[in-house]
Amino acid sequence: MYYINFIFILIIYVQINAQSFPFDTIVTFGDSNTDNGNVYNLTNHQWPIVSPYYEGRFTNGLIWLDKLKIPCIKNYAYGDATIDNDNLLVGFTGPNRTLVPGIRQQIVDYLAVNDINNVDLSRTLYVIWASGNEYFIDSNISSDIVVTALLTTVYDLLVVGIKYLIIMNLLPLQLYPGMNLNQNLTTLVINHNNRLISNITQIKLEYPHVSIQIFDIYSLIKTILSNNSLFNFNKVNACWNISNYSIISQCRNPSEYVFIDKYHFTSSIHEIIADNIQQFISSSLSISLKTFSHMNLCIFIFIIKIY
Repeated sequence: MYYINFIFILIIYVQINAQSFPFDTIVTFGDSNTDNGNVYNLTNHQWPIVSPYYEGRFTNGLIWLDKLKIPCIKNYAYGDATIDNDNLLVGFTGPNRTLVPGIRQQIVDYLAVNDINNVDLSRTLYVIWASGNEYFIDSNISSDIVVTALLTTVYDLLVVGIKYLIIMNLLPLQLYPGMNLNQNLTTLVINHNNRLISNITQIKLEYPHVSIQIFDIYSLIKTILSNNSLFNFNKVNACWNISNYSIISQCRNPSEYVFIDKYHFTSSIHEIIADNIQQFISSSLSISLKTFSHMNLCIFIFIIKIY
């Protein structure tokens, strides 16, 4: 009876641990929406300008990644990054047009300094957020080409054995300040997101034991912009006027704005993004976590039967 009581307590611990926030580490690849200082360091603190930009972030405060409750953050994102410097368009940043690693190159950098065999993949979440810089660089680029490049980065991670991956779909770029509801951009964004869903659905069939999820950042931001007053945002134009990497003017109340400049969100929006991602992680991975918990439960019940 003594052994049964001990094992029962251990089972309860495993279930609680699995149902709490399941990751110790988050590894991120992306651009300015995720960069928390990489470009700032790369450009010798020239860009983004601090202040008013906050400590190397492309906003006025913390970004979504800062606000997640994950102990270890490995962030490889660089502002102005494209998906693949070698096979698509190249990203440059800052007043000196400094070359930044694309998302695929960021993954290469990560794998070069991290022995994947020593990574606890069951406790590590990978996130890819490509915000569509290709569409700003070349308005005539095909969404098929961009999505194909993005899928290549997904496979780059899958082949090394990762277990958990979140991919952001494309933001409603046509609603950004200065885009003037560009119809061509609207079509590109819709096609991009539809093709991403279709292809990720197929990849899930190829990798049934990997949790691959799309976070619908498109709908979240579009909902905020369409109902900005309900979210206590009075302004959908840019808070700061930036020209040639210089701050021309600033608003006094950035917390009322969706956009801090023409291409980036305020820290208040990042707060909402973080809250939604936090909830998404818990809900979208619940099946995987329950499976993990049940596997441990079955093992311990089997031991009880033996003894």
